[in-house]
Amino acid sequence: MRLRPPKYIENLAPYRPGKPIEEVQREFGLKDVIKLASNENPLGPSPLAMEAVQKHLKESHRYPDATAHRLRKAVSQKERVSEADLLFGCGSDHVMDVLIRSYLSPGDQSVTSHAAFVAFRVNCNVQGVEVLEAPLLESGSFDLDAMLELIRANERVKLTYLANPNNPTGTHRDRKDVRKFLDAVRQVRGGTVLTIMDYAYWEYVTDSEIPEPQEILSDYRGSVVVLRTFSKVYGLGGMRVGYGAGDAALLEPCQRVRQPFSLNHPALVAAEAALHDQAFVDESLKVNAIGLVKWRYYLGESGIPFMPTQGNFLLINTQAGFGKSGNEVFELCLKSGVIFRPVGNYGMPDWLRVSVGTPAENERAIEVLKALRKAHAH
Repeated sequence: MRLRPPKYIENLAPYRPGKPIEEVQREFGLKDVIKLASNENPLGPSPLAMEAVQKHLKESHRYPDATAHRLRKAVSQKERVSEADLLFGCGSDHVMDVLIRSYLSPGDQSVTSHAAFVAFRVNCNVQGVEVLEAPLLESGSFDLDAMLELIRANERVKLTYLANPNNPTGTHRDRKDVRKFLDAVRQVRGGTVLTIMDYAYWEYVTDSEIPEPQEILSDYRGSVVVLRTFSKVYGLGGMRVGYGAGDAALLEPCQRVRQPFSLNHPALVAAEAALHDQAFVDESLKVNAIGLVKWRYYLGESGIPFMPTQGNFLLINTQAGFGKSGNEVFELCLKSGVIFRPVGNYGMPDWLRVSVGTPAENERAIEVLKALRKAHAH
């Protein structure tokens, strides 16, 4: 006999990250491999962040500031939110995990959409929380009406999750629809259902009809927590820095649950410096915008269906474009040293997520797909 984990842990499907470059190099004997799989900033980390880390490495023998005082102050000033209304963690998915552990118990339920960021399901399941999913609309966006019906119909629902824009689809809902949904959720069971709004890709948003995080925080204080991250436009995915913004009283239990040193010292100083590197952010957004134009042109010219996006990635239909599943196209492209991201684990086996890279990376990836498409035609 041996100790066994709870059933909900035994049945847990873990999060599957993008395939690392080093693994592909070893597996196929390749030297030159590009990764357009994990929505990382192709320009690398912010130069100011790298400079700050180098400067502060001599302090690595000290424990980090558990309150994230300097970073907290910098975020507060830039995002126009009170310092007390911030919760920092090892990536925004860690903040999400802390929120779930602070407020939900085994047997509780949560609501989201099919093809929502899979880390939400994983974090709920780890806690023994059942996740109810509404189907996507034909557009690939969240069906907020269907989500609301699930919340109303199930008494054990305490939490709902909305990513705007969503990963991996890149789709979104506009201000009118989001506010209508949040207004309605706030009326359910005396306002006891919490909404997590994930704004991981906010910096890339160009559609003015997507409500700003500050607008949501101001108008839905006490019923919504907004998630933000330094992993995308700031280029700090490897540093793992994210935060949640919401009412201080709502976040107070989370401050007790959160591990005191969840953010290491290099991550803290890197994030603070990156927050002030506007030149790097501007260049990153420019590279992404140019890359999206190139990808949309290629896909449109080739007749390969893709979803509209407000992020730094596109979701393409490989079955329609190549006559193959997303995983099959993924595997074939690995042999040419290009890493994409299959999304079968999101229940979308015929789709492939493509992160926008540098101009050279985009060109190479498109040439690989062109060759694959040509081979398929024959």
